[in-house]
Amino acid sequence: MSIKTWLATAALAGALAVAGAASATVVNFDDLTGSGVVADGYGGVTWGGNWDYYDFSQSQYTAESPRTRVYSDYNLGSLEVGDTNFYFAAPAVFSGAFFSGYDLAPISFGLYNSGVLVHTSAELHISGTPQFLASGYAGPVDEVRVRGDRDYFVMDNVTYSASATPEPAAWALMIGGFGLAGAALRRRTLRLA
Repeated sequence: MSIKTWLATAALAGALAVAGAASATVVNFDDLTGSGVVADGYGGVTWGGNWDYYDFSQSQYTAESPRTRVYSDYNLGSLEVGDTNFYFAAPAVFSGAFFSGYDLAPISFGLYNSGVLVHTSAELHISGTPQFLASGYAGPVDEVRVRGDRDYFVMDNVTYSASATPEPAAWALMIGGFGLAGAALRRRTLRLA
């Protein structure tokens, strides 16, 4: 195999690896039946005992996907406006989620990485028709705080993807690969001259 073929294959493999890491995960809760607390690890997310699910019909609290949705656990204390959070095991790019319910207080996201607030989303005024609230942030986060009136909204179709931020070792490999590709092209150009 020539170095040119090898470099082209390595570049293609790297591009496919980055593209594969960016595929979205949608947590729709539809395989959960009845009602209960969402278990940590479900959908690759740590829910921390803060979210309950149910699958029965209830007007105004409409699921985006066919059946099950989640709501803030009422045992968190006050049923007034406050934050309810969930966590990713490794930093992820959080796209957003669907909400429905009563518009007593707008819904928004606070996005955190290593305990630092990195972004606050726009606010969404909800209704009985599920609406998507986009996070508005494409960087890595490890915690999402949902702010809203805990007694009056449900959430569905939580969407995220693995963080596309390469690790330092990956950067070193990519830079080294580009250097080798450049050197090979330069050597080829000099040979043709």
